[in-house]
Amino acid sequence: MSADLLIKNAKIVTPTDTYEGCVYVEGGRIAAITHKAETSAAREIDAAGRHLLPGMVDEHVHMMDPGFTDREDWTTGTEAAARGGITTVIDHHRSDPLVYTREILEDKTAYIDSRSVVDFGQLGGLDVDNLEHLRPMWEGGALGFKGFMCDLHGVPDLSEGVLLNIMREVKSFGGTVMLHCESDSILNKAKEKIDADNRTDYMCISDWRTPESEYVATLDAVALAELTGCKVLVAHVSQPVLLEAIQAARGRGARIYAESCPQYFYLDHSHLEELGPFVKFTPVIRSAETRDGMRVALGRGMVDTIGTDHCPFPRQRKVDGLENIHDAPFGIPGVETTVRLMLNAVSEGVLTLNQMARICCEQPARVFNIYPRKGCIQPGADADFIVVDMDREETLRDADIVSKCKWTPFDGWTMKGAPVMTLVRGEVVMEDGEVTGRAGYGNTVERPGG
Repeated sequence: MSADLLIKNAKIVTPTDTYEGCVYVEGGRIAAITHKAETSAAREIDAAGRHLLPGMVDEHVHMMDPGFTDREDWTTGTEAAARGGITTVIDHHRSDPLVYTREILEDKTAYIDSRSVVDFGQLGGLDVDNLEHLRPMWEGGALGFKGFMCDLHGVPDLSEGVLLNIMREVKSFGGTVMLHCESDSILNKAKEKIDADNRTDYMCISDWRTPESEYVATLDAVALAELTGCKVLVAHVSQPVLLEAIQAARGRGARIYAESCPQYFYLDHSHLEELGPFVKFTPVIRSAETRDGMRVALGRGMVDTIGTDHCPFPRQRKVDGLENIHDAPFGIPGVETTVRLMLNAVSEGVLTLNQMARICCEQPARVFNIYPRKGCIQPGADADFIVVDMDREETLRDADIVSKCKWTPFDGWTMKGAPVMTLVRGEVVMEDGEVTGRAGYGNTVERPGG
């Protein structure tokens, strides 16, 4: 056997097993997996007994490029992803112009092609009047479609009538719909009271983006998924009761899944009271009781996928909200910290490495139809890996952040467990915290047969 790369002495982690082995890579794909090294390769990496996981498939990033490069650009954003152990990113449609047609999608793909360090895909956008553009975007390479059930980030809310037609259309060609679930009408009524009371304090964000608004919209999404048979991913679920509702619907045959994000397992109201605009995102931080419930649900296997919801802003944009929380935008960075936070959760006994391989790697790839090319360690798959040292302790610091924003809401937090090497298609793009990958190395991810 000839090979370009051999990774030896690794503890290989899959969703169902952990075993000692060696991985051979040829032409950017996994050629073979053996228990012991059987032959040499052009390059060898000694994992020295560390764990080898598939690279994370991050289904939820907002690179905001083209159009908003004061916030992030494709090179800094994917350098940050590489540092964080993410080997594939799926970008959402909120760049400029918004990705609502096949022409815009293909233009953006060409734009990204020379800029990304890791592999990438895109979601097309769902608008109130672009139904006829969904199939062409799918045929042009979109991995799925994203929409909002509330007016947020300058994009319109989608009513149940609009979504019903969208889901019927997307079901007809086998696509996936991802939804931000907050009820626009409930949010609007809550905001009216906050404005009438002239509230600008940090906690008014929690009283605006209420648990009820997420609850009602999520149950609407569940009902629509059941009615249409469309595959649906509910983005950034923040409440255990909604994880239960989604799991129950899938038990009834619905093709609906729950994404969550690390912030919902670590942050609570006390952090909103302290940090204000620097932890302003939506759905918002919930109570400590809800956070603890999310951690229990995570360990019970009720979370289907993990996304970063990487949505960075320059520090000054957040500072603007220190006196009036409404002056700061919604969104936090996440691609550099998510794998570290999830590994720390493993160290804390909240979940296992095998569960992490499922929800951070395999299941996102399955939901967006790029498995088994991505998200797994098996012959024929792309050679995307992270080498993990579960004994390494790191303190997250703003000074170390590669993302253009240069800050993290977890500044000063110490994590146990860290990615020490990231490989994309057999090439090392990060080693010991230093990004070695080059802009333009990342490829567009295509669906099997695409």
